[in-house]
Amino acid sequence: MAFPDVLALEVNEALRILEQTGYTCEVTVTEPPQKRGVPQEGFVTEYVVRQRELYNNKAAITTVRRYRKGGVEDGSENQ
Repeated sequence: MAFPDVLALEVNEALRILEQTGYTCEVTVTEPPQKRGVPQEGFVTEYVVRQRELYNNKAAITTVRRYRKGGVEDGSENQ
């Protein structure tokens, strides 16, 4: 089976796909340099920006955090 392409997916979806195809995964989380160490507000979403197939059905993904401001989460307004 080919290694699944999970680039640009949210981390939870990427992990689900990798696990369903038999891979265990290590995750490295990154943030843009200007936001590192600065408290952020808003809804946090992590996206896959790098993926690597390792050995023995192992994978490594790198994610970046995106902070969304406002009252919308998962496409619906928060009440």
